[in-house]
Amino acid sequence: MRIIRLTLLQTTLSIVVFLFSTSLFAQNELTLAINWLTFDQVKTLSKDNPKPIMVFFYRASDDSSQLMLRNTFTRKEVCGYANTKYYAVKFDLGSKEDIMFMDGKIYKKDPKKPYHDLATLLLGDKPKAPTTLLYDDQNNGYSFNGYKEYHEMLCMLVYISENIEKTTKYNSWAPAYFRTFPPDKKANHIPLVVNWLPLKDALKMNKENPKGIFLTFYNKSNAASSVMLVNAFSHNKMAAYLNDHFYCVRLDAQTSDTLIWDKTYYNKHTTGNFHELAQTMMKSNMQFPSIFFFDGTNRLILSENSYLSPEALYILSNYVVSESYKTKAFADFMKGFKFEFNDIVPREHPNTEPAVK
Repeated sequence: MRIIRLTLLQTTLSIVVFLFSTSLFAQNELTLAINWLTFDQVKTLSKDNPKPIMVFFYRASDDSSQLMLRNTFTRKEVCGYANTKYYAVKFDLGSKEDIMFMDGKIYKKDPKKPYHDLATLLLGDKPKAPTTLLYDDQNNGYSFNGYKEYHEMLCMLVYISENIEKTTKYNSWAPAYFRTFPPDKKANHIPLVVNWLPLKDALKMNKENPKGIFLTFYNKSNAASSVMLVNAFSHNKMAAYLNDHFYCVRLDAQTSDTLIWDKTYYNKHTTGNFHELAQTMMKSNMQFPSIFFFDGTNRLILSENSYLSPEALYILSNYVVSESYKTKAFADFMKGFKFEFNDIVPREHPNTEPAVK
């Protein structure tokens, strides 16, 4: 499928922090409708406040399209999340209106053709309804065809808004997401197989018996942090590998605790309510989950601000533990890497393509 990049977004999209009251998608004030905009409105709004863009393609005569508009796009969870983190546009594939797109050009409906010219530009010669097209911060379009329940829509929206598409194929992300946020809303039991230590204990132990420190910052309003906890950090062999080679620390980036590293750090409750230590280590790039590998002298080896599957986390950890980082670029290390775990295999490979392009 041919997906056209949006020409408007030239800089990295700043993702709006979404604060949830009791759970990830709980809202104090519920908006039960998507704030549908025109492309022209999105172009204007994006100049001052860039956000990802969701385009919903439908047909007025298509039952699945209408069902999504009535059900999926009226769920409080979807409305709250989409209205906060996205600009949303709905577009009838057979619309007869002249439409000003974000490239500044006007697209029309040829009476001799079944689809609007803008629809074929964005989705190819045979666009389907319903189709949800999501644009990430690199202007790449991800197309999801067919009817989607509200929980599927949330999974898709989080995938793009939290930049998970940069490290993980959608077909690997979706099962991990639903293990964390099951549609039936039954609580998941999360085994605490990583030996998470208080920061002060890890620093003391690393001084007395140098081994290295694995540190991760999470944010309660970040879905990817929860998904990584339930999947990568709760994988028995991955957790055992971390426990064997590091003192492990997991910190809330908004904690009010006083923390000591090379000096004393506080949460001064400034914009975003992020702790000084998190801001310092993350260099104010508050994207979660964020992970850091330190050696036996607390010297930073490498860091990564993104969601990682158990496979990806194991590869990165092995790169550090084997000390390959001293002699090889990560890309060169990957070429000769072999998995040691029978039940951890790289699922993110070309033969596992998601329903996106």
